[in-house]
Amino acid sequence: MSENNKMYRGTLFLTVSTFISQLLGMLYIIPFYGIMGGEENLALYGYAYTPYTIMLSVASAGVPGAVSKFVAKYNALGAFKTSEKLYKSSLVVMITSGFLVFGLLWFLAPLIADIQLIAQTDAELAWNKADITNIIRVISFAVIIVPFMATWRGIFQGFESFGPTSVSGVVEQIVRITVLLGGSFIAIKVLGGSIQLGNQVAVFAAFIAAISAAFVLFVFWRKRKPQIKKQVDSDHTGINLSYKTMYKEIITYAVPFIVIGITFPMTMFIDQLTHNNALAIAGVAEEYRDAWFGMLNITTQKLVMIPVGLASAFAISILPFITKSFQQKRFDDLEKQVSSMVVMQMFFVIPAAIGMMILAAPLYTAFYSFNEMGIKILTFYAPVCIIISLFSMTASIVQGIDKQNLTVFVVLSVLATKALLNIPMITKFYTVGATMSTIIALFIGVILNFIIIKKYGKFHFRKIIGTLFDIVLYGIVMLLAVEIVYFLFMMNFDITNRLVSVSLLAVAVPVGVIVYFILTFKSGLADKILGERANSIRRRLKFL
Repeated sequence: MSENNKMYRGTLFLTVSTFISQLLGMLYIIPFYGIMGGEENLALYGYAYTPYTIMLSVASAGVPGAVSKFVAKYNALGAFKTSEKLYKSSLVVMITSGFLVFGLLWFLAPLIADIQLIAQTDAELAWNKADITNIIRVISFAVIIVPFMATWRGIFQGFESFGPTSVSGVVEQIVRITVLLGGSFIAIKVLGGSIQLGNQVAVFAAFIAAISAAFVLFVFWRKRKPQIKKQVDSDHTGINLSYKTMYKEIITYAVPFIVIGITFPMTMFIDQLTHNNALAIAGVAEEYRDAWFGMLNITTQKLVMIPVGLASAFAISILPFITKSFQQKRFDDLEKQVSSMVVMQMFFVIPAAIGMMILAAPLYTAFYSFNEMGIKILTFYAPVCIIISLFSMTASIVQGIDKQNLTVFVVLSVLATKALLNIPMITKFYTVGATMSTIIALFIGVILNFIIIKKYGKFHFRKIIGTLFDIVLYGIVMLLAVEIVYFLFMMNFDITNRLVSVSLLAVAVPVGVIVYFILTFKSGLADKILGERANSIRRRLKFL
C-alpha cells in the first residue's frame, strides 16, 4: 500500500470512529438529563470531570502523542529495536504513573472539593464537601488505566496502524454510555437510590470503559505482534539509545502535546474567569450571567465538538506520516501530505460549520429548548470549529517537522490574545464576544503555525488556495439550498417547537449534504481531494 493510501486509510478510520464517538457523546446527554432530573443534579457529575481531566493530563503528560512520534521517527530510520525498547518501557511507565496520579487525586479530593465550594456563588448549595470528595474519588480509578491505554494507542499509530485506535475508541464510548445510562437508571429509578449514587455510577463508567478499550487493543496487539517482530528482527542499524536519552527525547516531544492539548480548554477557562465579571461591567443582570455562561461552555460547546473531534482525528492520523517524510528529507511528499490533509479536513469541516450556523435555531431547540441567546451564541460559535480544526492540524504538522519547541510560543500567543481581548469583547458584545475573542486568538495561532510550516517544511500554501475557495463557494451554495428549506418551514410551522425543529433538521441536513456532494462530485473537486475514493463513492451513489 502506498504512503498516501495508508494516510487516507488511517484518516478514514479515525474520522469515522471519532464521528461516531462524538455523536454518541453528544446524544447521551439527552436521556441522562432525563434520568438525573435537571441541571442542578448534573452539577455533581461536572464537579468530578474537571479535576479528572486535569489529573489525566498530568498522568498522560503528552506521552501517547510523543510515543507515536518517536516510534514513527525511528521506524522511518529502520531502528525498530529502539522503537521496541521505547514502547515496552513506556507502557510500564504509564501504568506506574496512572497508579501514582490515582493516589494523588484520591488524597487531594477533599482539597479540590473545598476549592470548588469556594467558587460557588449560590448560597443554597445542593452538594456538600463529602459529596464532591466521594465522586472525585470514584472517578479517580479511571486514571489508573486511561494513560496506559492512550499510550498503547500511540504505539499503534507510530506503526501507521489506526484501526486499533478507531475500534477501541468506539468500544470505549459505547461501553461508557451503556454503563452510565444503564447504571444510573437502575440506581435511581429501579433501586430508588439517591441522585448522588446515580452520579457516582455514571462517573465510574469511565473506568469500565477504559478496561474494555484496553482489552480491544490487546486483541489487536496479538494479531499484529508477529509482523512487528519481523520488523524488529530486520533491524541492523546499530542504533541503541539509552533509556535516559530516549525519555529525554520523549519529554521534549511530550511538552508541546500537552500545551496543544490544553489550548482550547484554557480558552474556556479564561471565559470561566472573566465572563460573569465582564457581563457585570456591561450592566447585565445577575440572573442572566450563569445561564449565558452555561450556554457558552456547555450547551453550545457540546454541539460544536463533533467537527472539532473530526479535526483531532485528522491531526492524529497525519503526524506519523509527516514525521516519516521529514526525517527522510522527502519534502515533495511532505508537501503533498500537508496539502492533501488540509484540504480534506476543510472539505468536511467548512460545510459542517456553515450548516451549524444556518441551522443554529433548530439545532439548539432540538437538543435543549428554544432560547434566543443560546441560538445567537451557537451561530457565532459554529465558525470556531473551522479555526480549531486548522489549529489542531497545523500544530500537528509543526510537531511532525520537528519544530515542536515553537509550539509553546504559538500557544502562549493564542492564550495572551484571548486573555487581553475577552473582557473588552464581552463588555461590547456580551457572551457572543467570548466566541469572537476565541476566533481571533486561534486565528493568530493558525497564521503563526502556517509561517513555521512554510519556513521549515518548505511548503507553499498558494497551491491549495484555489481548492479552499471552491470548498467555500460550494458550501455557500449548500447554505442557500438549506435556507430555502428553512424559510418554507418558518412560513408554515412554529420552529420554537422542539418536534418541528427535529423535523426541520431531518429534512434540511440531508438536502444540504446532497447538494454539497453533487456540486463537489460533478465539478471534480471531490476527485481532487478524495482521489480514487471519489469513484468508489460514485459507484455506490449513482446520482453522483
